[in-house]
Amino acid sequence: MPDISRVGAVNIEHGHFPVGELWEPGFERREDKPDVQPDEPVVVVPGQIVVTSPVQEHTALVVLAVSDREGEAPGPAWSLVASVDYQPVYRGRMAALDTMNGPAGPAAGPIEVFGLQAEPGEPLVVLDPARTYRAQVWSQGRSDSRERFDSAMQRRHWGPRDGLESYLIAFVTRGMQEPPAPAVGGSRRDRLVRRHGRPPLNMR
Repeated sequence: MPDISRVGAVNIEHGHFPVGELWEPGFERREDKPDVQPDEPVVVVPGQIVVTSPVQEHTALVVLAVSDREGEAPGPAWSLVASVDYQPVYRGRMAALDTMNGPAGPAAGPIEVFGLQAEPGEPLVVLDPARTYRAQVWSQGRSDSRERFDSAMQRRHWGPRDGLESYLIAFVTRGMQEPPAPAVGGSRRDRLVRRHGRPPLNMR
């Protein structure tokens, strides 16, 4: 049985949203910037999976899951967007994030995935940092979301921009890896020097 998160509402800005691994104290932060391209549905950088949307700004429903069955659709109305490889870089806590505002808030209502009712709440799952994963991105409504959005704008319907798309990101175990380890000890000054190449002004 898949481990399924609650349903979050992600505020999509600039046509994409990340599913990111939450940083843990003691680890060096991975802050790689994804090169988001409109024609690439999913982009991966260390610590993040970035999903692009045909609609620039709106609210989408997002559920995360951990499964042991690759290729299993969450339901008959879901279509596969892309499959990508992911390796945990901290301790494996994955959350759906707003583009600019951090972890997503709860959705207004439940949705059904894998025959179960996922209730509104925080979209968060925990991966095993000693494993590697295949992340499968599924969607509802994506194929014609832009057309429906444009049609609403032509009718001058300027109400809430939600209900256009739903996403489920299912992490399927693939292999093993050496679990990421916290950074080598040292002072805060030393850690900042390692990250930025020189100490901050107040520590020189």
